[in-house]
Amino acid sequence: MDFRLYQPQGRTADHIQGIWSVYVSSEHDEPIDKLLFGDAGSGVLFNFGADVFFADAWHAPGIVLLPVSLKAQTVILPAGTLMAGIRFYPAMGYQCLGKRFEQPVRSEQEPDIHTRLSPLFEQMRHCQGHNGRLRVLYQYAQQHFVHDGDERKQVVRLVQHAHSNPSAPATVGLRQIERHFQTWMGMTPKYYQRLIRVKQALEQLKHSPSTPLADLAADLGFADQAHMTREFRALANITPKHYARRCLHIGAPK
Repeated sequence: MDFRLYQPQGRTADHIQGIWSVYVSSEHDEPIDKLLFGDAGSGVLFNFGADVFFADAWHAPGIVLLPVSLKAQTVILPAGTLMAGIRFYPAMGYQCLGKRFEQPVRSEQEPDIHTRLSPLFEQMRHCQGHNGRLRVLYQYAQQHFVHDGDERKQVVRLVQHAHSNPSAPATVGLRQIERHFQTWMGMTPKYYQRLIRVKQALEQLKHSPSTPLADLAADLGFADQAHMTREFRALANITPKHYARRCLHIGAPK
């Protein structure tokens, strides 16, 4: 599998986590399975190659509008996979597309969005290599996905507050916070905090897989190691011990 990721700079970086492109050779023997962890983000996927599997279904070539990621999911990339996409930060998919989706949606089902994205799809379809697709996507994002409205700024502040200070009081009422989270992200602030805490634990284990799990649970505010394991099973479809072993195996000298 050949995967490229570009992380935007400047104002675009406030909206978009990454712009990516992936290719699996048609000569590859076995489909590639990947477990993608929930991050509360959403995105747009442009499929130019083989049908790919995610969200418990196979998806044909075309433009797919992705829902907010609430938990881990398995992705299967067969030989001949050729895709590119944009990954929005939490709440920014709603801002950039004007809608939030509960499940993957073909762009044809949303005529206004399809009209906006179809020329981009055709332009990328004729690009040669990752760099061409990434450049076209980045230029489009700069022109069409960067907004600085007051509501966006308020929601960003609320999301950042929930991320970094989950126990501290916010400057607006609880009901207003919950309304913003439901509208823009389709989840409660509490669920978002659970998801981000598991994500932080996954990132720490990825970089330091030998970390004692009891210490990790305490550092991140889980009640205990058993609580962390339950949260991993519910949101990441893997246990901390299993994930740490996987990271150790990947990082081991060949």
